[in-house]
Amino acid sequence: MRVTENIEEYLELLWIFEERGKSIAKINEIAESLKIAPPSAVEMLKKMEEMGLVEYETRVGVNLTKKGRSVARQVVRNHRLAELLLTDILNMKLDKSVHDNACGLEHHISKEIADAVCTALNHPEKCPHGNKIPSGECCK
Repeated sequence: MRVTENIEEYLELLWIFEERGKSIAKINEIAESLKIAPPSAVEMLKKMEEMGLVEYETRVGVNLTKKGRSVARQVVRNHRLAELLLTDILNMKLDKSVHDNACGLEHHISKEIADAVCTALNHPEKCPHGNKIPSGECCK
């Protein structure tokens, strides 16, 4: 099974939960954040566990594995760099449209393009919202 955009959305959400100090995410929190029913979240998380992306324990919650964290890191990096690309290079106003467009772009930006955008922006540390941008190979 390949990592789909839908799976990337789950991974991104789990990364954000971790950033906020929540190492174990509850199913209800995930379902509410993604605006889906808890059984749908459980079904997807079980698939993701089979792929080695998360560890899921019934009635406890879910957390990222090393593999899942690596994929999530790139998705978050892509999203935050895409926001900067849209605001700082294309001079778009920071609003819901920028977030939505960055959300679409994050799934289609390769590591090479992310590094090129990062380099063009002089290796920014934060996105327009003030969130930390995970560093890439180009930042070393």
